[in-house]
Amino acid sequence: MKSFTQFTEAYNIFPKSEGEIDALDHLDDNKKEGLKKIFNQVITNDSGMPDPIGISSKKGESTKVKLARAIADDFDLKTLSQGTGWKVEVGDGSRGGRGTGNKGFQFEDQIVNDVEKYIEEGITADFKYKDMMKKLHVLVLGKGEEIVVKKVGDQDTKRPIVFGDASAVIGGRNLQIGEKISDVTVWVDGNPNYISAKTSGTVTFFNAGVRTIYTDDQFEQGKITNTDGKKLLSMLGIDEQRFIETFTGYDKTTAQKARGKTQKDIVDVSRTANKKALQRLLLTGIGYGFIMIHKKGKTVETYKMTAGRMRRASTIESIKVLYPKKGEAKRIDIEVVTPIYIFKFNIRNKQGGLYPTHLMCDYKPNPKYSA
Repeated sequence: MKSFTQFTEAYNIFPKSEGEIDALDHLDDNKKEGLKKIFNQVITNDSGMPDPIGISSKKGESTKVKLARAIADDFDLKTLSQGTGWKVEVGDGSRGGRGTGNKGFQFEDQIVNDVEKYIEEGITADFKYKDMMKKLHVLVLGKGEEIVVKKVGDQDTKRPIVFGDASAVIGGRNLQIGEKISDVTVWVDGNPNYISAKTSGTVTFFNAGVRTIYTDDQFEQGKITNTDGKKLLSMLGIDEQRFIETFTGYDKTTAQKARGKTQKDIVDVSRTANKKALQRLLLTGIGYGFIMIHKKGKTVETYKMTAGRMRRASTIESIKVLYPKKGEAKRIDIEVVTPIYIFKFNIRNKQGGLYPTHLMCDYKPNPKYSA
């Protein structure tokens, strides 16, 4: 289960996206909007951290935000706090591991508990997620006699991006990935049904290192020579010179002045990007052969990821590259829209340096999608 880290101690929630902030049930809408404003200002300034802020999970302590010590010197905390309803302070909170309060793992436990109730009492049991159980009854549970359920989320298999001769793939070329990504597995008459459980509006798609393909010397020489590096730029429709200049032209003073107001030059590259290669990447990342259970606030969406849905989810409608204005940021963002999802790629340095170290991607449901 790929989710943000949450512990039982104070300042134990470290969101990595707006979607994860929206999923925080102990915050009201105003608090969420203020927290998103702080998060976006820090991320826009390219802090080099995917989870730079921390808050408490206790409802009565939703007034202060801890900004990671490693990046705090880059910000005026008073300015960062203004108009948000939060007070930003310096601190690392409860960083450093996966705790028992992890929201994703709690949801997996709740799924298991509901299935166990179903085994004992049938479809009329008092479930926590009734709509989810009605759907699971139709999809798998009502089709057999013997049912066994087990949480397997801690065995989640890593699926790195791999470059081949033709294109890049995630985790390999096998598209039937249910067993690899399963958080909860339900056996019905001995047949496994793999469940992927998600708990936020925006979900991490992949997080891959690119430090070895975008080495410092290539930026210093003004030319990308690595074959995989060129392939990745072509796939995403990124202009090589603008890519290089985004990082070599970064200026910390300019970035600080533009903090929270970074301008983007949005370029539609739907016709020039290597759409076929990008679609292959999406296909291998999405995969099929599992049941998706996606908790979004108080609602839970349950559906089978079939081969047909996978293909539709990876059919590209548009690709846009968002270049920052000169000097304002050391990252490039890419938006890829399909009929079912909107993917947000970014290439940036996650380690406080200048040149890119990671290619990251999140996705969220396309609001225009209709089944």
